[in-house]
Amino acid sequence: MQLLYDSRDDAYHVKVGSQVLYWLDDLGAVPLDESDPAREGFLFAGARSIDDYRDLVQTKPLVRDRPEEREPLLRLDSVLVALKGAGVQVPTARTWVLPLDAAIPDDITFPLFVRTAESSWKKGGHISRVHSLRGLEEEAAVLRRALGWDAVVLAREWLDLASAGEGRYGTVPQEVRTWVVDGVPFAWSFHYMHIVPSPLGFPPTAGDVGTLRALAGEVGRAFGSRLVVADFARGTDGRWWFIEAGPGSCAGTAHERVFKAVALRLRGEDAPLVGDLVGGPL
Repeated sequence: MQLLYDSRDDAYHVKVGSQVLYWLDDLGAVPLDESDPAREGFLFAGARSIDDYRDLVQTKPLVRDRPEEREPLLRLDSVLVALKGAGVQVPTARTWVLPLDAAIPDDITFPLFVRTAESSWKKGGHISRVHSLRGLEEEAAVLRRALGWDAVVLAREWLDLASAGEGRYGTVPQEVRTWVVDGVPFAWSFHYMHIVPSPLGFPPTAGDVGTLRALAGEVGRAFGSRLVVADFARGTDGRWWFIEAGPGSCAGTAHERVFKAVALRLRGEDAPLVGDLVGGPL
């Protein structure tokens, strides 16, 4: 099976300092437009529109993920719908979905964390704790000005998360990215190792790893993608909370060994992974 990538992503990876395409090159990955159409492949491709992705793979029927496998993972609102539909039960803060011009639900509570369905971007990197209806409206307006006037906004109950250390914009949470390959939890990596290379609270205990394995497996079973990433953060009370999930084909990480082991597993090869402070097997 071929490992493939979209050559158009090169400029983005350079811009954000990602090494993913270099790591794929180390493993013999080839650009999609140079791939053998008679061989199966797995495509790593940036998070462009689903229509763009359909056009990209329409003449490559043996390439995974297929658009219908990728699409439910591109937005947090569709992720939450898929989890509910599959009967997945993982610790998840209550979340209200707020389309443009929709009335604010009567049962909404504060404080809140506010983001869009497609991105958790925050202006200047600052994460706002919204305490009032007016604050919610102002935060939604800022997000829509930056990310699209019709963006769907999600308001999540505020979570008090354990600190992994301090970054440029404040406290960095103890958040991990889990990697689920073909429905099986395979690896974890600290989500912010590019900001805090030696985080507090890591590596997780054997008990925590077991918990993350179980939670990642629950999330992974709701989707048809060959590679799902599910992010979890530890609360100050020690509980692991589901944060979001996405297509692993466009997921970022700064952990080279974890990423390469995941890619090799996708290719059907044994990929032994030795854990360290910020990543390891599940």
